[in-house]
Amino acid sequence: MSDDDHVIRKGPFKGKKITFASTAQIEDLQQIANEFMEEIFDLLPGEYLISDESDLCDFTEMGSSDTSTIWAGITSHYGIKEFEVGSSRFVDIFTEIARRRKPQ
Repeated sequence: MSDDDHVIRKGPFKGKKITFASTAQIEDLQQIANEFMEEIFDLLPGEYLISDESDLCDFTEMGSSDTSTIWAGITSHYGIKEFEVGSSRFVDIFTEIARRRKPQ
């Protein structure tokens, strides 16, 4: 795929280049990501797309950034509170889940 494949060819954004966010960290945490997305959002692999920059706000109702219901589910299922993660990015949440599962 050449660089030209990522340039929008028509419409109001014609000539703009699309840069896709990395998924390297998400791929490292893929098992947790798959489990999390099914448990919290009832989504199976292939029914969602997340990157290293994806955030819980990406999964709220349009025009809303209220993640309190999502965090309630995370706390209930994983025992993790928002202040313990310090971020609503998926990679940070998945990293905290992995850290807690790692034998001490």
